[in-house]
Amino acid sequence: MSQATIGKWGKSLGVRLPADAARALGLDVGSEVEIIAGKGKIVVTPVVRKLTIKDLFKGKPAQEWRELYHGSEVDWGPDVGREIIED
Repeated sequence: MSQATIGKWGKSLGVRLPADAARALGLDVGSEVEIIAGKGKIVVTPVVRKLTIKDLFKGKPAQEWRELYHGSEVDWGPDVGREIIED
C-alpha cells in the first residue's frame, strides 16, 4: 500500500500517484481516470475507452485500406458441420 500527500493545483487539490501504483494500473501522463468519492473513501479507476470503427481505421482513407488488403483473402479450409450448404 502506498501513501501520498494532497497538494494544491490551481484552485483544485491534487494527489500524486506513486510510480509503482501508476505502473500497476497502466497509467501514464494524459491517462483518463474516473473518480468516485463517498463513504469516507476515494476510488480512482482507469477509464477504458471503447474503440469505434473510425478509431480503428483512423489515419488512412478508405481507398488506401482497400488497396492494402485487396487480394488478401484467407482460405479457412473446407466447410464443416452447419457451414456445409447442399446445393
